[in-house]
Amino acid sequence: MYISIISSFLRELGYNDIIEGCYDIGVYALELRGEPSPIVFKDPEREGEREAFFDRLKSNRIRTSALSIETFYFDRYGKPIIPNLVEVARNVYKSPLLGTRILYLGPPNETDPHISDEEYVNRVTGEVKTFLDKTADLGLEVAMENHGAQDRPLGVKKEFLQILLKRVNSERFGLTLDTGCFYWLYPLDEYYKVTEYFLPYVKNVHLKNQTFPSEERYKVKSGSPVPEAHDTLYEGDVDLRRVLNMLKGVGYDGALCIEDHSFPKLAKARGGGISEMREVIKRDIEFMRDIM
Repeated sequence: MYISIISSFLRELGYNDIIEGCYDIGVYALELRGEPSPIVFKDPEREGEREAFFDRLKSNRIRTSALSIETFYFDRYGKPIIPNLVEVARNVYKSPLLGTRILYLGPPNETDPHISDEEYVNRVTGEVKTFLDKTADLGLEVAMENHGAQDRPLGVKKEFLQILLKRVNSERFGLTLDTGCFYWLYPLDEYYKVTEYFLPYVKNVHLKNQTFPSEERYKVKSGSPVPEAHDTLYEGDVDLRRVLNMLKGVGYDGALCIEDHSFPKLAKARGGGISEMREVIKRDIEFMRDIM
Protein backbone atom coordinates (compact mmCIF):
# COMPACT_ATOMS: atom_id res chain seq x y z
CA MET A 1 0.00 0.00 0.00
CA TYR A 2 1.11 3.55 -0.61
CA ILE A 3 -0.13 7.03 0.30
CA SER A 4 -1.79 9.25 -2.26
CA ILE A 5 -3.75 12.53 -2.06
CA ILE A 6 -6.53 14.24 -4.03
CA SER A 7 -4.81 16.60 -6.49
CA SER A 8 -7.18 19.55 -5.88
CA PHE A 9 -6.24 19.53 -2.18
CA LEU A 10 -2.81 20.87 -3.12
CA ARG A 11 -4.42 24.02 -4.52
CA GLU A 12 -6.50 24.37 -1.35
CA LEU A 13 -3.27 24.06 0.61
CA GLY A 14 -1.89 27.06 -1.25
CA TYR A 15 0.50 25.36 -3.65
CA ASN A 16 0.62 26.99 -7.06
CA ASP A 17 2.44 24.00 -8.46
CA ILE A 18 1.26 20.42 -7.87
CA ILE A 19 4.75 18.93 -8.07
CA GLU A 20 6.06 21.40 -5.52
CA GLY A 21 3.15 20.55 -3.25
CA CYS A 22 3.78 16.81 -3.47
CA TYR A 23 7.43 17.19 -2.58
CA ASP A 24 6.71 19.58 0.29
CA ILE A 25 4.18 17.32 2.01
CA GLY A 26 6.10 14.18 1.12
CA VAL A 27 3.45 12.35 -0.92
CA TYR A 28 4.40 11.08 -4.35
CA ALA A 29 1.08 9.85 -5.72
CA LEU A 30 -2.07 11.68 -6.78
CA GLU A 31 -5.67 10.85 -7.45
CA LEU A 32 -6.44 13.34 -10.20
CA ARG A 33 -9.65 15.16 -9.28
CA GLY A 34 -10.41 18.83 -9.85
CA GLU A 35 -6.81 19.61 -10.81
CA PRO A 36 -6.33 19.82 -13.72
CA SER A 37 -9.84 21.08 -14.43
CA PRO A 38 -12.31 18.42 -15.66
CA ILE A 39 -12.52 20.23 -19.00
CA VAL A 40 -8.88 19.29 -19.67
CA PHE A 41 -9.93 15.64 -19.66
CA LYS A 42 -13.27 16.09 -21.43
CA ASP A 43 -12.14 18.32 -24.32
CA PRO A 44 -10.44 16.28 -27.09
CA GLU A 45 -8.79 19.48 -28.34
CA ARG A 46 -6.74 19.65 -25.13
CA GLU A 47 -5.01 16.33 -25.58
CA GLY A 48 -1.61 18.05 -25.85
CA GLU A 49 -2.17 19.79 -22.52
CA ARG A 50 -3.17 16.48 -20.90
CA GLU A 51 -0.16 14.65 -22.27
CA ALA A 52 2.21 17.38 -21.12
CA PHE A 53 0.72 17.18 -17.62
CA PHE A 54 0.99 13.38 -17.49
CA ASP A 55 4.57 13.59 -18.76
CA ARG A 56 5.51 16.12 -16.09
CA LEU A 57 4.10 13.88 -13.36
CA LYS A 58 5.98 10.90 -14.72
CA SER A 59 9.29 12.75 -15.13
CA ASN A 60 9.03 13.94 -11.52
CA ARG A 61 8.18 10.41 -10.35
CA ILE A 62 4.69 11.32 -9.20
CA ARG A 63 2.44 8.30 -9.50
CA THR A 64 -1.23 8.55 -10.57
CA SER A 65 -3.30 6.34 -8.28
CA ALA A 66 -6.69 6.95 -9.91
CA LEU A 67 -8.51 9.40 -12.14
CA SER A 68 -11.76 11.17 -11.30
CA ILE A 69 -13.05 13.22 -14.22
CA GLU A 70 -16.09 14.37 -12.23
CA THR A 71 -16.84 13.79 -8.54
CA PHE A 72 -20.31 12.36 -9.22
CA TYR A 73 -21.12 10.59 -12.46
CA PHE A 74 -24.84 9.96 -12.13
CA ASP A 75 -27.55 12.59 -11.99
CA ARG A 76 -30.71 12.39 -9.88
CA TYR A 77 -32.28 10.12 -12.50
CA GLY A 78 -29.38 7.65 -12.50
CA LYS A 79 -28.08 8.83 -15.86
CA PRO A 80 -24.45 9.81 -16.57
CA ILE A 81 -23.59 13.47 -16.03
CA ILE A 82 -21.02 13.07 -18.82
CA PRO A 83 -23.14 11.65 -21.67
CA ASN A 84 -20.07 10.77 -23.76
CA LEU A 85 -18.13 9.19 -20.89
CA VAL A 86 -16.97 6.25 -23.04
CA GLU A 87 -15.46 8.60 -25.62
CA VAL A 88 -13.83 10.75 -22.92
CA ALA A 89 -12.38 7.71 -21.14
CA ARG A 90 -11.04 6.25 -24.38
CA ASN A 91 -9.32 9.53 -25.25
CA VAL A 92 -7.72 9.85 -21.81
CA TYR A 93 -6.80 6.24 -21.03
CA LYS A 94 -5.16 5.63 -24.41
CA SER A 95 -2.25 7.75 -23.15
CA PRO A 96 0.93 5.73 -22.53
CA LEU A 97 1.86 8.34 -19.94
CA LEU A 98 -1.18 7.84 -17.69
CA GLY A 99 0.02 5.44 -15.02
CA THR A 100 -3.34 4.17 -13.76
CA ARG A 101 -6.12 1.96 -15.07
CA ILE A 102 -8.53 2.97 -12.29
CA LEU A 103 -11.44 5.33 -12.97
CA TYR A 104 -13.29 6.66 -9.94
CA LEU A 105 -17.08 6.86 -10.20
CA GLY A 106 -19.44 8.36 -7.66
CA PRO A 107 -23.09 7.26 -7.24
CA PRO A 108 -25.96 9.76 -7.52
CA ASN A 109 -25.44 12.68 -5.13
CA GLU A 110 -29.07 13.80 -5.37
CA THR A 111 -32.09 11.58 -5.95
CA ASP A 112 -35.67 11.75 -7.18
CA PRO A 113 -38.13 10.75 -4.42
CA HIS A 114 -40.25 8.96 -7.03
CA ILE A 115 -37.41 6.60 -7.98
CA SER A 116 -36.85 3.62 -5.67
CA ASP A 117 -33.47 2.30 -4.55
CA GLU A 118 -34.17 -0.81 -6.63
CA GLU A 119 -34.72 1.27 -9.76
CA TYR A 120 -31.50 3.21 -9.10
CA VAL A 121 -29.65 -0.11 -8.91
CA ASN A 122 -31.14 -1.09 -12.28
CA ARG A 123 -30.20 2.19 -13.94
CA VAL A 124 -26.67 2.41 -12.54
CA THR A 125 -26.04 -1.28 -13.32
CA GLY A 126 -27.05 -0.77 -16.94
CA GLU A 127 -24.82 2.26 -17.37
CA VAL A 128 -21.80 0.63 -15.71
CA LYS A 129 -22.12 -2.58 -17.75
CA THR A 130 -22.36 -0.61 -20.99
CA PHE A 131 -19.32 1.43 -20.05
CA LEU A 132 -17.27 -1.66 -19.14
CA ASP A 133 -18.23 -3.41 -22.39
CA LYS A 134 -17.12 -0.43 -24.48
CA THR A 135 -13.79 0.01 -22.68
CA ALA A 136 -12.78 -3.64 -22.29
CA ASP A 137 -9.77 -3.31 -24.62
CA LEU A 138 -8.30 -0.56 -22.41
CA GLY A 139 -8.04 -2.79 -19.34
CA LEU A 140 -9.79 0.00 -17.46
CA GLU A 141 -11.20 -0.70 -13.97
CA VAL A 142 -14.07 1.19 -12.37
CA ALA A 143 -14.10 1.93 -8.64
CA MET A 144 -17.51 3.13 -7.37
CA GLU A 145 -17.41 5.04 -4.08
CA ASN A 146 -19.58 4.06 -1.10
CA HIS A 147 -21.00 7.59 -0.89
CA GLY A 148 -24.46 8.55 0.36
CA ALA A 149 -26.64 11.05 -1.49
CA GLN A 150 -27.58 14.41 -0.02
CA ASP A 151 -31.20 13.34 0.45
CA ARG A 152 -31.04 9.57 1.17
CA PRO A 153 -28.38 6.95 1.98
CA LEU A 154 -28.46 5.09 -1.38
CA GLY A 155 -24.76 4.67 -2.32
CA VAL A 156 -23.67 4.05 1.27
CA LYS A 157 -26.27 1.34 1.92
CA LYS A 158 -24.95 -2.19 2.11
CA GLU A 159 -27.94 -3.55 0.17
CA PHE A 160 -27.50 -1.10 -2.73
CA LEU A 161 -23.81 -1.93 -3.13
CA GLN A 162 -24.34 -5.69 -2.74
CA ILE A 163 -26.94 -5.83 -5.51
CA LEU A 164 -24.96 -3.48 -7.77
CA LEU A 165 -21.78 -5.56 -7.48
CA LYS A 166 -23.71 -8.79 -8.05
CA ARG A 167 -25.55 -7.53 -11.13
CA VAL A 168 -22.54 -5.90 -12.79
CA ASN A 169 -20.58 -9.07 -12.02
CA SER A 170 -17.23 -8.02 -13.43
CA GLU A 171 -13.67 -8.30 -12.14
CA ARG A 172 -13.17 -4.83 -13.57
CA PHE A 173 -15.80 -3.31 -11.29
CA GLY A 174 -15.30 -2.72 -7.59
CA LEU A 175 -15.29 -0.06 -4.91
CA THR A 176 -13.51 3.05 -3.85
CA LEU A 177 -13.75 2.40 -0.13
CA ASP A 178 -14.13 5.69 1.70
CA THR A 179 -13.22 4.97 5.31
CA GLY A 180 -15.59 7.65 6.60
CA CYS A 181 -18.73 7.13 4.54
CA PHE A 182 -20.16 3.93 6.06
CA TYR A 183 -20.04 5.70 9.43
CA TRP A 184 -22.51 8.28 8.09
CA LEU A 185 -25.11 5.53 8.34
CA TYR A 186 -24.01 2.61 10.49
CA PRO A 187 -23.26 2.46 14.24
CA LEU A 188 -19.53 2.32 14.92
CA ASP A 189 -19.52 -1.37 15.90
CA GLU A 190 -21.49 -2.32 12.77
CA TYR A 191 -19.28 -0.07 10.63
CA TYR A 192 -16.40 -2.54 10.83
CA LYS A 193 -18.61 -5.50 9.89
CA VAL A 194 -19.99 -3.68 6.83
CA THR A 195 -16.49 -2.57 5.81
CA GLU A 196 -15.18 -6.13 6.16
CA TYR A 197 -17.92 -7.47 3.89
CA PHE A 198 -16.81 -5.28 0.97
CA LEU A 199 -13.03 -5.67 1.34
CA PRO A 200 -12.71 -8.21 -1.51
CA TYR A 201 -14.16 -5.62 -3.91
CA VAL A 202 -11.85 -2.72 -2.99
CA LYS A 203 -9.85 -1.22 -5.86
CA ASN A 204 -9.15 2.20 -4.35
CA VAL A 205 -9.28 3.72 -0.85
CA HIS A 206 -10.16 7.24 0.30
CA LEU A 207 -8.91 8.00 3.80
CA LYS A 208 -11.41 9.97 5.81
CA ASN A 209 -12.41 10.09 9.47
CA GLN A 210 -15.41 11.42 11.36
CA THR A 211 -16.22 12.35 14.94
CA PHE A 212 -19.82 12.17 16.13
CA PRO A 213 -21.21 13.12 19.55
CA SER A 214 -20.95 10.17 21.94
CA GLU A 215 -24.72 9.64 21.95
CA GLU A 216 -24.72 9.17 18.12
CA ARG A 217 -21.69 6.87 17.68
CA TYR A 218 -23.57 3.62 18.20
CA LYS A 219 -26.82 4.65 16.52
CA VAL A 220 -28.06 4.40 12.93
CA LYS A 221 -27.65 7.81 11.29
CA SER A 222 -29.03 9.43 8.13
CA GLY A 223 -26.42 8.07 5.71
CA SER A 224 -26.09 11.46 4.02
CA PRO A 225 -22.83 13.45 4.15
CA VAL A 226 -22.15 15.13 7.50
CA PRO A 227 -19.56 17.88 6.85
CA GLU A 228 -19.57 19.03 10.48
CA ALA A 229 -18.38 15.55 11.54
CA HIS A 230 -15.20 15.65 9.42
CA ASP A 231 -12.13 15.15 11.58
CA THR A 232 -8.44 14.46 11.05
CA LEU A 233 -7.30 10.95 10.24
CA TYR A 234 -5.50 10.78 13.59
CA GLU A 235 -8.33 12.05 15.83
CA GLY A 236 -11.61 10.69 14.45
CA ASP A 237 -13.80 7.90 15.85
CA VAL A 238 -12.85 5.31 13.20
CA ASP A 239 -9.86 3.14 14.11
CA LEU A 240 -7.92 3.43 10.86
CA ARG A 241 -5.20 1.07 12.10
CA ARG A 242 -7.90 -1.60 12.36
CA VAL A 243 -9.19 -0.80 8.86
CA LEU A 244 -5.67 -0.97 7.40
CA ASN A 245 -5.08 -4.33 9.03
CA MET A 246 -8.34 -5.56 7.52
CA LEU A 247 -7.18 -4.39 4.08
CA LYS A 248 -3.83 -6.10 4.53
CA GLY A 249 -5.70 -9.26 5.45
CA VAL A 250 -7.30 -9.49 2.01
CA GLY A 251 -4.08 -8.59 0.20
CA TYR A 252 -4.96 -5.03 -0.81
CA ASP A 253 -1.79 -3.28 -2.00
CA GLY A 254 -3.19 -0.19 -3.75
CA ALA A 255 -3.48 3.49 -2.91
CA LEU A 256 -4.50 4.99 0.41
CA CYS A 257 -5.66 8.38 -0.82
CA ILE A 258 -5.93 11.16 1.75
CA GLU A 259 -9.31 12.90 1.58
CA ASP A 260 -9.36 14.69 4.93
CA HIS A 261 -11.90 17.51 4.53
CA SER A 262 -11.35 18.78 8.07
CA PHE A 263 -8.25 20.87 7.45
CA PRO A 264 -9.88 24.19 6.38
CA LYS A 265 -12.34 24.04 9.30
CA LEU A 266 -9.67 23.17 11.87
CA ALA A 267 -7.22 25.78 10.63
CA LYS A 268 -9.89 28.46 10.87
CA ALA A 269 -10.92 27.34 14.36
CA ARG A 270 -7.31 27.55 15.47
CA GLY A 271 -6.90 31.02 13.98
CA GLY A 272 -4.44 29.77 11.39
CA GLY A 273 -4.18 29.93 7.64
CA ILE A 274 -2.27 28.05 4.95
CA SER A 275 0.54 26.96 7.26
CA GLU A 276 -1.94 25.50 9.76
CA MET A 277 -3.82 23.65 7.01
CA ARG A 278 -0.59 22.14 5.75
CA GLU A 279 0.33 21.09 9.27
CA VAL A 280 -2.95 19.15 9.61
CA ILE A 281 -2.31 17.25 6.37
CA LYS A 282 1.33 16.59 7.25
CA ARG A 283 0.23 15.13 10.58
CA ASP A 284 -2.28 12.94 8.71
CA ILE A 285 0.56 11.66 6.53
CA GLU A 286 2.85 11.04 9.50
CA PHE A 287 0.06 9.18 11.30
CA MET A 288 -0.64 6.96 8.28
CA ARG A 289 3.02 6.10 7.85
CA ASP A 290 3.19 5.15 11.54
CA ILE A 291 0.30 2.70 11.26
CA MET A 292 1.03 1.21 7.84
